[in-house]
Amino acid sequence: MTIWVLNLDAEIELSRSGPYQAPERVLRALGPWAERARSLLAAEDQLLDDWLASVPRLAPVVGACWSPTPSALRRLSKAGVPLPPAPGSEVLRRVCHRRFYLGLGGGAPGATYFEDPVRLEQALAARGGAAWLFKRPYGFAGRGQRRIGEQPSADDRRWLADGLRLGGLLAEPWLPIERELCLHGVLAANGALRLGRPCEQRTDSFRAWTASSLLGASELRAEWQLSLLDTATRAAEALQRAGYFGPFGIDAYLWRTPRGKLELNPLGELNARYTMGFSVGMSGA
Repeated sequence: MTIWVLNLDAEIELSRSGPYQAPERVLRALGPWAERARSLLAAEDQLLDDWLASVPRLAPVVGACWSPTPSALRRLSKAGVPLPPAPGSEVLRRVCHRRFYLGLGGGAPGATYFEDPVRLEQALAARGGAAWLFKRPYGFAGRGQRRIGEQPSADDRRWLADGLRLGGLLAEPWLPIERELCLHGVLAANGALRLGRPCEQRTDSFRAWTASSLLGASELRAEWQLSLLDTATRAAEALQRAGYFGPFGIDAYLWRTPRGKLELNPLGELNARYTMGFSVGMSGA
């Protein structure tokens, strides 16, 4: 049996300093997502709160977390659940920061990270009316990001200023995405890598995940499949160099260029944790 903590708010915790406890409003908002994340649990597994409430309790084999943040490990330890091997919190903060995957060539073509308000203002003025997507250093499920059009509103400018204060903003051109893809893997502490199968994922208008499904061998060009595998392998190597081990996933997409050509961006984002589509992508791997 594995006892789980589904701390889907991991990025919120990593964005803050000091001890963290999830606010009730965050827990309420994430409730429906936590139910869907139960797909990670095997038939005999339990969530920590359910296990604590069970009588008699069965001895767990090990604990597991959506992300092994300090608060998640603290909850397991307090309940007497053996802790899983996990990278340190500073490693998590580094590899979950958007700068990490940007440094690997990730993000949309033309993606730039801004920390200086003057440079950001100059870039806003030079967009030529194009919409951009701005992302704060840590985010998940469409949170911590905002699409801003030609004329930023007063609220947009407040949001941008808050983003700079919180550590900067990743700015990307808003691209016409036609198909969203992902690939998952597990990186062992000794560097051994196990990759899953390419998936298609569906998202809402905020580009937050709604569903995942496996792709058949003929549903994606062979060169695109190879690109996804190569990118996931290179991402795993970078994660290992940074001291990370555990589950991860890359988000990719097919987008239409201004000339009408369909191209693959193999590293739109990198998630150094479990993801909502992880159980689908790793099925049979």
